[in-house]
Amino acid sequence: MMGIVAVACRSMRLYRGLKNPYRPELVDVSWGSGTDFTDCPAVALLYAQSSRGALVVVDIDYDEDSVPRKVFQALWLEREAKRFVIRGRFDDHIAAIFPAKDLRTRLRRERLRNALHATKARVLRAVIDDELRHRARHRQFAPRSEIVERVGSHEQDRVSSHER
Repeated sequence: MMGIVAVACRSMRLYRGLKNPYRPELVDVSWGSGTDFTDCPAVALLYAQSSRGALVVVDIDYDEDSVPRKVFQALWLEREAKRFVIRGRFDDHIAAIFPAKDLRTRLRRERLRNALHATKARVLRAVIDDELRHRARHRQFAPRSEIVERVGSHEQDRVSSHER
């Protein structure tokens, strides 16, 4: 009798704060190097302290049974967040890139400018999750709206030709 093997899949959402817009050609792809990320959006936002700063959000999925060679946890003195290193390119895992000033504005609007990192992180996670859901919903309905526009324009042409 053969059983079904269940494979547990883990998903991680990681964040990287940049002082300038993300440029994929600057990612170091040499064997021994990697790109630093954190699991805390509030800490990542600290690294994006400029008017052109950006917060890169990546979603990494991997099986627990296989050791991820691309992503590993690294030592970091920060107690409120963990540091992860992604080796090589990570463009395929980018969920979104947010202008840091928009996220800082949102925190100011919520009167959380001087709040604890944990509070800021909770709010930022919610804001990012909402925005990603909104973008996914928009992508889901965008093709349908194009079809509706095409059908609607053909219907308009047919109606206007019958009126003549």
